[in-house]
Amino acid sequence: MASRQFSTPVTVLPPREFLSTGFEAINPSQIVEEERLPFYNRNHYYPMRIGEVLKDRYQILAKVGYGTSSTVWLCRDLRKQSYWVIKVHITTLKYNRELEVYKHLASVTIEHSGRLYIRQLEDSFKIKSRNGEHDCFVMTPLGMSLRTFQQMQPDSIFEQSLVKSALDQVLIGVDFLHDADVIHTDLHSDNLLIAITDDSILSTVEEDEIRTPSARKQVGDTFIYISRYMLGGAGPLTICDLGQARVGKEQSGIAMPVLYRAPEVILNMKWDNSVDIWSLGLLAWDLLERESLFRIYNNELELNDAYHLAAMTSLLGPPPPEFLKRSKETSKYWNIDGRF
Repeated sequence: MASRQFSTPVTVLPPREFLSTGFEAINPSQIVEEERLPFYNRNHYYPMRIGEVLKDRYQILAKVGYGTSSTVWLCRDLRKQSYWVIKVHITTLKYNRELEVYKHLASVTIEHSGRLYIRQLEDSFKIKSRNGEHDCFVMTPLGMSLRTFQQMQPDSIFEQSLVKSALDQVLIGVDFLHDADVIHTDLHSDNLLIAITDDSILSTVEEDEIRTPSARKQVGDTFIYISRYMLGGAGPLTICDLGQARVGKEQSGIAMPVLYRAPEVILNMKWDNSVDIWSLGLLAWDLLERESLFRIYNNELELNDAYHLAAMTSLLGPPPPEFLKRSKETSKYWNIDGRF
């Protein structure tokens, strides 16, 4: 007689109750969190509520970050009884480049220690709001960004030994991306998060949210919560946010944050993974100095490529002849001898 197979029953935790009173109510006229970002539109973001359960599984515990295209939330997996973060994207992100990059990286079989320095995608799904669909990424919780940590330092600068250690880790991660034919294009201290070595911080954040609910403002039926920072030990730096990454060896078009933009991108040339190394050079400067290396405005309001390229020329000298020949755009700024 055939033996009967019995599956182990899965214990699903009940959702916890979160207070709907007792929090600091922020004046609706005050601009906070993602509202401060350029091009912010409240209708594009998912109207998350702390305590909400997504996909009958992930209960939202606290807000831990935000960006131009998403908000990030600590959650508890009620099935596996574990903690994750969920990155919830805006509705207007019709093509999710980051998801495609993660799918590409999942197909890469090379063995490289740098993979450990790249944030991993554990799961993805979609949720709906009144304004459309939102892509959701389930990821391992990480601590605060390197930029936030820098702001806690005296004069907001790091010791050289710490910067050297940070860059060593980032370079290993970037080397893996480049071996996998991925160009990040968006390397800066906001996208470098400190890994957590003490997971007890996650339950602490959950309990803190229950005892002392996060400050928030209400606009209509939407709440905008103030993020909680997590620092559970000083683990390795992890490269995050692949939303601007490109797959392939040679690329074209505008990319990179303006302050970190490489000259070949400014000049509409073809570009490759060397733009990431340019970004890392500027990152090193910004971790050690109070002022940015290059001036990119001709006044406090107007962005000016000419000022940006002039600052590069002043500090680095004239471009080599082979660089000048790569684009007709260079004749707007330099003569044939490389003089600006």
